[in-house]
Amino acid sequence: MISSVAVVPSAPLLLPEYTGRTDAGAALRDRSVDVVRGALPVRGSDARIVLVAATDRDPRSARPPLGRRVGTRLLDLAGTEADEVVEVPWDAPVEGCRAAGGALGAGPGDVSLVVVADGSARRGEKAPGHLDERSFDVDRALVDALRAADTDALLALDPQLCADLLVHGRAPLQVAAAAVSASGRMRCTDLEVEDPFGVLYVTARLDRV
Repeated sequence: MISSVAVVPSAPLLLPEYTGRTDAGAALRDRSVDVVRGALPVRGSDARIVLVAATDRDPRSARPPLGRRVGTRLLDLAGTEADEVVEVPWDAPVEGCRAAGGALGAGPGDVSLVVVADGSARRGEKAPGHLDERSFDVDRALVDALRAADTDALLALDPQLCADLLVHGRAPLQVAAAAVSASGRMRCTDLEVEDPFGVLYVTARLDRV
């Protein structure tokens, strides 16, 4: 049963190797660690921590995917580590996400999910994918779904449109949505968004009702 969900961005600037003289990711990193820490199980409980992250769109090295590295780093800064890592293909079909999430949500014991997921990377002329006006409506739907803890709305995100708009968090969010659907209702207790580089960064926490 899913007891809590933390959603954090997969921003490279959250990793130490991308920190320059000026730590541009400091505030976002602190915010992300706070969200993760708030969603962790009570110390001493037997609840599991599961990290959910997407594979890279364009793997260029033998290193783990960016999302996994960011999630692992944030968990480390929060003073813990994942008991399990679910790596979902960034372009996984919705039914594949449903299957992976359903298995997580229907399993025994409590589970805290840490989900590494960005919105669109096409929110400005200098964004990685350049500007696509459609990104704003899709990102709004994504954020509204998290705010309402609306799993059906998350599962309704269109894989092809999200791929076009470089919404790298679509598949991890749909895995989380399916897991929550299989284990009961949740409510959003914390949510913030920003897009400093034309990429939608979301930090959010959902707790079981």
